[in-house]
Amino acid sequence: MSEIQFKYFYGTEADTFTFYRIPKLLVTHSYFDNVSNDAKMLYGLMLDRMSLSAKNGWFDEENRVFIKFSIKDAMKLLKIGKNKAIKLFAELDTVDGVGLIERKNQGQGKPAVIYVKSFMSEVLNSNRFENETTSGSDIKPLEVSKANTNKNKYNNTLNELDANPIDSELKGYELLIRKNLEIDALIERDPYDSELYEGIYELVLETVLFQGESMVIASSRYPMNLIRSKFMKLNIHHVEYVVESLRSTTSKVKNIKKYMLTMLFNAPTTISSYYIAEVNHDMAAGL
Repeated sequence: MSEIQFKYFYGTEADTFTFYRIPKLLVTHSYFDNVSNDAKMLYGLMLDRMSLSAKNGWFDEENRVFIKFSIKDAMKLLKIGKNKAIKLFAELDTVDGVGLIERKNQGQGKPAVIYVKSFMSEVLNSNRFENETTSGSDIKPLEVSKANTNKNKYNNTLNELDANPIDSELKGYELLIRKNLEIDALIERDPYDSELYEGIYELVLETVLFQGESMVIASSRYPMNLIRSKFMKLNIHHVEYVVESLRSTTSKVKNIKKYMLTMLFNAPTTISSYYIAEVNHDMAAGL
């Protein structure tokens, strides 16, 4: 079998791939040092399965989303044996492991359902938080500062955000989200749109810090674990995509803030298809 010669990436071609999501803190934070890389990969696979569960309406009586992910699923996807798969589940669960998943038996021979736990706020609040914006320096516990909601230009972004105002902002979230979105780089490159970029940053931050269990986006209600996961995945390419889509919109947008919230929520899913369509259009035009 001849060796495949792989090509280089050009421009934003990397965004055409579909990715499994493994949160950065799962790799960089000392709390998870004893969790194996295989277990972290398994958590990423389960986190990816959350989107399918939400679409299927798999919520319990408390509106918590759950997934169906068996030992056989892990064996197949990770190409491992049964004993290794059982060990990885144990590493993640709330009984013997770090507590990233909770398995609940349904009885009567039915497979157990799994709740994938959100750990971001707990980790960022812990005194073991390692600030990703520094290089190996000792980090003290995060300070929690009061948010002045009266001065926030996105007070009226969503009725739900207004009904449940954010009482405090975690400094760690501010740093992490601003770094993920590369807001300062966008402003330096395009200073005339600095207010737009700052507005997107504030909207993402407010949504991530929203304390409710669920939120309505584009007429559909989603659990906050899913929304928070999607928003923490956003990066500079998603911001550029949202801004580009906003500029190309010809119809009148009645509620620009709700529109942007929907765009940001859908960006990780739709960005690849958008750029593939753009490339196909350009190729067709050049023929």
